[in-house]
Amino acid sequence: MKSHTPIFLAIAVAIAASCCSTESYAQQHYKLRQSTSMMGMKQESVIYVKPMRKRTENSGYMGQENNVVTIEQCDKQRMVTLNTKKKLFFIEPFANDNEEVIDEDAKPVAKPKTTPVSTKKGGIIYNYYNITDTGERKKMHGFTARHIWTTQKMKPSADACMMKDSMIIKTDGWYIDLPDFNCPVRYKPSQSPNGGSQKPDCMDRFVTRRSGKGKLGFPLIEKRTMIMGGQASTSEFVTDLETIELINGKQDSMLFEIPPGYTAAASIDELQDKFDMGGMMKGVTDKYKDDNTGKIADPGEKKAGVLRVGILEPKTDAQLQPPVLQEHMVGSFNASNVEAVAVSSAEDAKSKSCDLLLTTEILKMKQASKVGGLLKAIKNTDPNAAVSFNIEAKMVLTNLSDGSTRSEQNPGGKYEGKADDAAGKALDEGTRLLLKALK
Repeated sequence: MKSHTPIFLAIAVAIAASCCSTESYAQQHYKLRQSTSMMGMKQESVIYVKPMRKRTENSGYMGQENNVVTIEQCDKQRMVTLNTKKKLFFIEPFANDNEEVIDEDAKPVAKPKTTPVSTKKGGIIYNYYNITDTGERKKMHGFTARHIWTTQKMKPSADACMMKDSMIIKTDGWYIDLPDFNCPVRYKPSQSPNGGSQKPDCMDRFVTRRSGKGKLGFPLIEKRTMIMGGQASTSEFVTDLETIELINGKQDSMLFEIPPGYTAAASIDELQDKFDMGGMMKGVTDKYKDDNTGKIADPGEKKAGVLRVGILEPKTDAQLQPPVLQEHMVGSFNASNVEAVAVSSAEDAKSKSCDLLLTTEILKMKQASKVGGLLKAIKNTDPNAAVSFNIEAKMVLTNLSDGSTRSEQNPGGKYEGKADDAAGKALDEGTRLLLKALK
């Protein structure tokens, strides 16, 4: 399985805000509390805003410590990243010579042709950005929020250093203007999806083509879907952001400065704490099990003439949630003479009077459509639209009495939906075949 640092830590696609607002306030400093959830995990952020400055403090996920703080200094056109434990800081300008932004809706302007001369390694990362204003408006926390969709596709050349796989980010959110806060949209991520960043000896050039009408602003609600992958593998992450609290009050000006005694880091990588993805993923599964303890009713005594099947969690190397799929299979593996219960082992199945044990393994899971083919659907596309996957699975029913195989099915093909939904459809196909074999 390919691990990816979560989107909200790995690629900071910063949100712009506009200074134009119909509301007026005597004090234009704000403090917000926002919650971000991903795969059953939640992270809370505290955000401080004053004219031309924004400070973001994020808590860790599933016990992961987070000491990294970001300060957007829009008046200086730069991002400052701090590590409060290491007492380090790193400064990155909003724009540099390695980034080119092309507005596809504007009239083309003739530019002198230049041939860049560089001895450094690096390729080109092509970035296609589209924004759509749905026209919907509503009041949120005293502000008028607008409903915006965005789609961003990043595709690296073969010799790119920062990232190797294509990536698509879709957002569906509600955004407001905070008076006097105005920062540009940052199309270029400071880090790649796998946690890497630009290296001095290998610098990629970013070419962004933007299109569409509308503006973002400060997000109050946002659903963000990241689809990552290429020839090697494909993963999908969805994050949901909501604003818990937004209050107006003066903030300490030192919150928006580099603290005294901090040392400059040579690169952004020096600031990043070690991220334990394996531990985090274990936390997701454990949390799901804890949250669902006792929710599956005790099957009780088995009725005469009924086959009881124990369903184990599917084995998979894909970015899936086995407990969720197990519950799905328990719900679908039923017929007039068959009932299913969730079990943790063969011994557990025997203790629940099961006749059969279902073992499932997802052997292959790969996005069916190449990322490049999705570019045609970027404009005016619902950001929550599903993708499709090529899936191969193996499902084996064994007799608990002697361990012999009762039936084996190998569902496979192309299935529509997000990762877990597509996997569920493949397993539904296998379930139908297994039930047919039991008749």
